[in-house]
Amino acid sequence: MKKILLTCVFLSNILYANVINAISIIVDKEPITLYEIEQTMKKLNIPRNQALIILVNEKIEQAQIKKFGITINEIDLENSIDKMLAQNHLSLEQFKKELKNKNQNFETFKQDFKKDLEKRKLYEQILTMSKIDYSEEGAKKFFETNKSDFSIFSEIDVNIYNSNDPKILEDIKKSHKILFKRKQAHLNLNNTDPRLLVLLSQVNINDFSPVLNSKNGYELYEVKDKRGEQTPDFDEVKNEVLNAYINKQKQNFIQDYFEKLRSKANIEYIR
Repeated sequence: MKKILLTCVFLSNILYANVINAISIIVDKEPITLYEIEQTMKKLNIPRNQALIILVNEKIEQAQIKKFGITINEIDLENSIDKMLAQNHLSLEQFKKELKNKNQNFETFKQDFKKDLEKRKLYEQILTMSKIDYSEEGAKKFFETNKSDFSIFSEIDVNIYNSNDPKILEDIKKSHKILFKRKQAHLNLNNTDPRLLVLLSQVNINDFSPVLNSKNGYELYEVKDKRGEQTPDFDEVKNEVLNAYINKQKQNFIQDYFEKLRSKANIEYIR
């Protein structure tokens, strides 16, 4: 009886291994397994259909990285990690400790970071094929059709979260789970840097700003209310408009590039 039970357990483990390694989708002869889908869903806390979109896009991006011969050597990788740590005021040991506290390891982080660098170089390569309009005339037309994107609110009510660890604030932004005391504030043109008001004006009600550097560490702003909307003249925000206009063109070009690749890709759904 004991031997039968052991055999059943052994066979069930084999069957389970076969299931999680089973191929779900093939993208241009490159497989995506059920295990990859499950891990992506778990890691990003997203439903299956979103995980499939991400994994299909990754396969297409990987094919393009290979096509253009893009590589990141170990020296470039280490230098980029050092730069990231310096920007976040962290030592390597502190960062490794943070990863360990989140049940993550440094080698996995390095692999993911390397993929991000490869993707960044790929986008730069793709953009060399684009024709970007840098003209003031084009920026003016963009401004006229997107004025609300450059509006500024003279009064903004916020909750402010402070921490010495930017990762904690990123977690709050991602999960909307408040882990510690917040500070309420009423910001206006008399008590706040206008550049901060411009930034927060673009944040939706009940959404969060990017994590920002502060004198005592890092800050995260949750926008609760906005009043006194004002739309500046083009000349007052010309540089901001031009940057937004150029970035929008780049985003559209990359998006169109990959949409064309997806439409041509041979995608076979198996299970």
